[in-house]
Amino acid sequence: MKMKNVLSLRSLSIAVIAGIVMVSCKKTDENPLNSSDSQNVNSESVADAATNEVADMGNSIVVNVTPTQYGGSRVAGDVLKDMDKKDGRLAGATITITRGIGSTKDNPSGTITIDYGTTGVTTNGVTRKGIITITYSGKKNVATAYRTMSFTNYSRNGVAFDNAMSYKVTNVQDSTKFHHVLTGGKLTFPDQTTITRATDFMITINYTAKTVTLSATDGTQNTINGHSAKGSTREGKEYTMDITAGIVYKAECLSTTVIPVQGTKTITAGLLSYTIDYGTGTCDNTITITIAGKTVTITASADGH
Repeated sequence: MKMKNVLSLRSLSIAVIAGIVMVSCKKTDENPLNSSDSQNVNSESVADAATNEVADMGNSIVVNVTPTQYGGSRVAGDVLKDMDKKDGRLAGATITITRGIGSTKDNPSGTITIDYGTTGVTTNGVTRKGIITITYSGKKNVATAYRTMSFTNYSRNGVAFDNAMSYKVTNVQDSTKFHHVLTGGKLTFPDQTTITRATDFMITINYTAKTVTLSATDGTQNTINGHSAKGSTREGKEYTMDITAGIVYKAECLSTTVIPVQGTKTITAGLLSYTIDYGTGTCDNTITITIAGKTVTITASADGH
């Protein structure tokens, strides 16, 4: 279990959620970004943060459930207790595991439900409602093992996850490398605007360096025409996102930074392309955004100012 409670996608998703307003600063003569540019970049970031968070909540449960609970003979509705002590986002939810027919410790399968109820549960200012279902197959941390997440009337602070969404995480290499694929992604906001999203990328955890890295998949694995993500913004503009150099989060930086510390990605919306450069590994909140040959350097903060 080495440092899985210290360095996990939980740290990643918290950092991304904190940084989603990174380009919401005022436009000045030195800042080439207008409100439409901010919307394009932020829509991609919001969708990224929301889907990363639910993937990580599933990861928190899978990491902390015991092999006996995960495998063994079929049992229906076994309640998983104290998961909120490992991950506060699970507080107030009823979490149950049902092992599948033929499930064994060596070849486990089954479903896990995270049920926040219809009235919802509020934790640290975040209200979650509805159900997340995890369907799993294969021994934890073994290549080809996978889990798929689906949603039933699930929402986060009034942002609804479409019931047709499906998020699949496949172990590529023991407990260090995972293939993430989101299909049918759609978030509906209280004003009825929507963001759609599909993703296909790799996540690699380096337990020695204490880093989490997002990287592009190669052509033989990618399911969305070679892109790391694609979809539409709240303004209805189609976009693609391409990871062009591994996006790195460092555990040592998470107490002082709200964004990745290294890597680049390109967001393309219509005729415009935005290159976002997180730097070369320094624990700071500085990012560089380039659009149409113009560059602005922004210091991001958790409150967006």
